[in-house]
Amino acid sequence: MSPRLRNVFSNRFFLIPVLLAVLVGGWNAYVMGHDDGVVRGRVMAVDGVPVAGATVRMMEQNFTTNSDRGSTVTRADGSFEFNNNRSHNIQLVAEKVALGRSDRHIVRLYFRAQNVTLDAPLILRQAKP
Repeated sequence: MSPRLRNVFSNRFFLIPVLLAVLVGGWNAYVMGHDDGVVRGRVMAVDGVPVAGATVRMMEQNFTTNSDRGSTVTRADGSFEFNNNRSHNIQLVAEKVALGRSDRHIVRLYFRAQNVTLDAPLILRQAKP
């Protein structure tokens, strides 16, 4: 390789744009592979037992309001799943008669429709009288 060409490839005015293009391309490839809008999680009772048949509601958080985006029922192992989430800022709450209700769980995503699995379960607690 000629010294002049080597200087071009080692020049910061060449390297920085190439590095940025690689990073942006990598991020866009990641987003394309993880933008199905799947939200997964679990619901448990205070004692750590999975709760089957609990209703989990998903709400989209706007500037001033929360819009209901659907609900689902937990499976026998306490797991739940929502498909086709198109928001980047959602809230989840679980409830089952006789077991109580979970706190509202806010989920902020890096991009719209990002697939996410909750790290911590939604815990059902009885309301205090």
